Formats: sequence, structure tokens, C-alpha cells
Amino acid sequence: MTAGVVRGDVLCPFCGLGCDDLEVEVSGRAVRPRKACGEAARLLERSGDPPPACRVEGRPASFEEAVRAAAGLIAPRRAIAMAGLGADLEGLGRLYDLARTVGASLDHAASAGLFANLDRLARKGWIAATLAEVRNRCDLMVVLGPDPSAAFARFFERALPAPALAAGDQAAPMFVDRTRRRRVAVLGGPLSAAGRRALAPHDVAEIGLDGAGLPQVAAALAAQVRGAAPGLSALSAELGAAVSELAGLLAKARYAVFAFDAGRLPPADAALVAEAAAEAVAALSRTTRAAVFPLGGRDNVVGAHQLSLWRFGWPLRTAVGPGGARHAPDLYETRAALADADLLVFASALRPDAPPDFARGPVIALGHAQTVFPREPDVFIPVGTPGVDHAGHVFRMDQVVCLPLSALRPAELPSLAEAAGAILSALETRP
Repeated sequence: MTAGVVRGDVLCPFCGLGCDDLEVEVSGRAVRPRKACGEAARLLERSGDPPPACRVEGRPASFEEAVRAAAGLIAPRRAIAMAGLGADLEGLGRLYDLARTVGASLDHAASAGLFANLDRLARKGWIAATLAEVRNRCDLMVVLGPDPSAAFARFFERALPAPALAAGDQAAPMFVDRTRRRRVAVLGGPLSAAGRRALAPHDVAEIGLDGAGLPQVAAALAAQVRGAAPGLSALSAELGAAVSELAGLLAKARYAVFAFDAGRLPPADAALVAEAAAEAVAALSRTTRAAVFPLGGRDNVVGAHQLSLWRFGWPLRTAVGPGGARHAPDLYETRAALADADLLVFASALRPDAPPDFARGPVIALGHAQTVFPREPDVFIPVGTPGVDHAGHVFRMDQVVCLPLSALRPAELPSLAEAAGAILSALETRP
């Protein structure tokens, strides 16, 4: 690729951290990342080759033909599932308009972790931190479960900047000693090599589970924080001592944070771990400050959730239509919804994910141009990527910041909002 224009302060829409300091080189329609984590680099890079054409039953088609074919498949269906939903708010808004008009269930590909957290949040609530609060105030972080670096490569860098960088750094933490190492306890890791490198400036303890389950150990820690003895007896002596020591450190911390990624935990464990973290925070908050920090936000799942609440009064896993909305998380989770659906509308503008297996009816894919399909959809409309091909908005994982995306190159594909809007218009003008 010939030298092009270097773009700095590029916002990443992919994992939910909302890193806004990426750097890319743009030459025509080609995009080459210069400063980005591995995941962002993979998803931002573009060769500049012409985009693929729409396809209907595997044959090339114009955009107008594909839109008419999609509308023709949707019109007679009575049990439509909309899944994937990896898109900016503008694309989601038009998809939700379409769902409300024709009747469809809505679920995001990354909603499993979201609903594990909502289980606790809906019943008792919790105290949650923003990314800025973690960066500026946290002096002790407890990581429950897998190393976050695998899914959020820059989490530790963003949340716990190195003290050595803080001296003249305007983005340095504001309310902790900028010259001191912070404490990090990883319960159930282990840390990856990348995680250890990112945490090298801090005091890190990796506490193995020693054969116990993470929910059991997390519950024992919460019990210790509350001052209750039960729970440690089921742990080995070494693990029990480590949990007891950590509880003591939490009691002395000025601002403790419990970080966990419910989406990467086994479904049976996720809600229990979130519950234990929230209970520990509730106990600590009587004498000091503490908060949970649920990791997540892949492909704007937070935006999809927030928009569903605004538009319909219910979160994701809701069926909407002309008659109103019905929220049933177990019934409208994607796999369950597909067991009864007669049409799948799959949207994935942010990454080249293929639709889930579905053989009960047609598949309409409004997808990333680079998607490889194990089974060719009945209609494929390639769409642009927000933050690469067109502007848009996404939510950061902590749910408090809506971030604006800018286009990096001239668009040759419709946005998801344009594609979904065109299908809706075709339905409204059908004879």
C-alpha cells in the first residue's frame, strides 16, 4: 500500500472499552492500523479491494434486488428472530423499526454476560464503577475469573496506568498516589503473559482455585468481608488463608473494585460470581468505598440493550410488534427463539461473524463484507462497518458514555441503517 494519510485519535467500536487513541494510515479505501491492539487491528484493516455484491440465493444481485427479495421473505412470516445485532445505534434503531413493524424477537450475540449481571441487578441492585472511577480511584482490584486481557487487551493499561507514567501525564489517576503501585488480586486466573506485562508496575497476587469452583471461592470471600466464618471450611488450608488475607486487604482499601467478565464464565457460574461480587461490595460500602466493574460490551451490546429499554421499555430478549412488547429472556434468547422461528434476520456490521445454524426457514444476513458463510444465506446484503465506512455511535462497556464514530474512508457499501430502512420501505410499499 502506498503511503497515505495518517489518522490519529481513532475510536475503536469493537470490544467495548472505547479506546480513542488508535492510529491508522488510510490510502484511498485501504486502511492499515499503526497503533491498535491485535483485535482492533484485525477488524480495522482493509485492503482497499472492491466490496462484494449483494447475493440472492447465492447469485449476485443489485442492492435494490436484494432489498426486494428480503422484503418478500419477511412479509409472510409469523415468527421472525432478529439476532447478532452487532451495529451502531443508528443501525440498531432502523432494525428495531423493522422489528416493531413486522413482529420479531431481539437478541444480541453477546447478551449472555449481560443477562447474568442483570439477574443480580434486577433483584437487589449493585454499586458499579465507571472506567474513569477505576482509573482515578481504585487502589485494590480483585479480578474474578479469566484474565480480562484475552478479550479486552488494553483493560489493565486503561484501568490501572503505570505509576511511572503518571508524573507529568494529564491523564494520570487523580485520587490515588501517582507514585505508588496498586494492588491486584487475580482469583481463578491465571494471568496470560500479556496480562502480566500490563500489570508489571503493580503488586499482583495470582490466587489459584486449588480445585474449588470460582462461585464457591467468591462466595467465601464475600462471607469473609461480611465477617462471617462459614465458607472457608470447604476450601483447602492454603486457599482459605489466601482468601482470608485478601478479605483483610479489602477492608483496608480506600476504593476496591471487583472486575469480572460474566460472558466468559460458564453459564451456571456467571450469575453466582456477579452475586458474590455485589454482596462483597455491599458489605465493604458500610465502612469504605467499593464497586463492581462488569466487563463486557462487545459489538455495542450495551447500546443494543439501552436502545431496547428506551424504545420498548424492556431489555433485549424481547419480542416486539404492532401489538406491543413481550419480555421473556428464556424464550427469546437466540437459540430458544430459533427453535420456534420461521425466519432469521442476522445483523453483524462490526465483525465478520456468520449467522447461527438455522434450518427452519430462510436466512437474511445484513453483514460485514468479509463474512464467510458455512451455509449461504437466502439474502446477503453486505453493509459498511461503523467507524470505518461511516459515522455512528456506540456505548462504552460501563454504560455511561455514548461515543461518536467517524468514517475513515469513502463508503461504497450502505450502512446497516440504510439497508434495514430500505427493507422497511419496500415492505411498506408492497401491494
